[in-house]
Amino acid sequence: MIRRAIGTVLIATLLVWPVAAQSPLTITSQVETGWTSNATDSAAGRSDFYATHNEEISLTGTAGDALLRGTLRITQTRFLDTTYEDDDEVAGGVEAELALGTDAKLRLGYAVTRSWTGDDLNIEGFIIPIRSEETDHEFVGTFVVTGPDQKVTVDVAALWAVQGKSELVGLGLPPLKLEADVGTVTTRIAWEKAISPTMAALAGMEAWFTTVPELDQLLYFRAPADGGRVSTGLRVIAGQLTLSGSAGFDLVWPKGHADLRRTSPYFAVAASLVPTDGLTVTLNTATGVELADPLDGVAGRTAAIDLGATVALAPQVELSAQLGGWQEAGLYDTSLIRSRRTAAVGLHYAVSPRLGYGATVSFAHHDDPGESYDKTGVALSVTGSL
Repeated sequence: MIRRAIGTVLIATLLVWPVAAQSPLTITSQVETGWTSNATDSAAGRSDFYATHNEEISLTGTAGDALLRGTLRITQTRFLDTTYEDDDEVAGGVEAELALGTDAKLRLGYAVTRSWTGDDLNIEGFIIPIRSEETDHEFVGTFVVTGPDQKVTVDVAALWAVQGKSELVGLGLPPLKLEADVGTVTTRIAWEKAISPTMAALAGMEAWFTTVPELDQLLYFRAPADGGRVSTGLRVIAGQLTLSGSAGFDLVWPKGHADLRRTSPYFAVAASLVPTDGLTVTLNTATGVELADPLDGVAGRTAAIDLGATVALAPQVELSAQLGGWQEAGLYDTSLIRSRRTAAVGLHYAVSPRLGYGATVSFAHHDDPGESYDKTGVALSVTGSL
């Protein structure tokens, strides 16, 4: 019913909007189809074919010194045999950017995402399909002040994830709520100061706050936690190398229990190297804190690394490769650890700036508490925009 109503609105918009050389209306469509060795992302997963369609419509306009943008996105994933894993998502958002003089900008945004997710519960080899609903509300605000040799950015981001009822298909039970509602707020102040034409000093402070309804805390053993981060670093440009690094420390504690505070080191490095024309190598690695969906129900410490390379085989053909690793350990139960290692190779052919084809082969190994599994995938995609 919702998707039908949204489709009617989109069609009406396309019919009444005038055609112009530079239309403020942008439509992007992507279709991907492929094969995966593990459709359920679990130790009992089996291979299947799938298709994903993503449609996004963006409308942009200006009013004086303000820029306004509205976006609507619809995503659907369908499996050939494992149909209980089918997913649907509808998201809409609005964003405004206002110039406050020549040196300051204010950006405000709100987005809501409604998702219907297919999953499964594996009990000693017996699979119970699950259909779940979730609604996410996201608020973002950014204030940027730019000077001759420095910039200050203040960010505030809030996310409220509201869990709907889940249906355990085939058991005849009424729909149940299986996860807690979680709200997170992140505030950040970042300062960047140019030291020379090729070097800049970086400094930042962050604060995190989470909320969980009291009843959900009891039913789902989910404790809210707060925390913060302090860091300093440098950004350097040396020929074909761009390097940015920051280091500091993180603080986390269960809400209302500062005596249980945990302190851990923080670092982040991002590097990009162009050793020769047509070849780009990137490296990104960082530690972090997981508060939205922590492994131990309170907070988790994460570490991630990604190494990528892109080679231009021809003016319109690009080959890419990526290796990655990620791990989370419970901050208050260090015996709980989950991780994944990934590898992917892709080929992209740009027919034009608005039309492209892609092919990707990927592999992933997952280690979760109680199970480990591999996942291999082959995907073909077409992306077009108007």
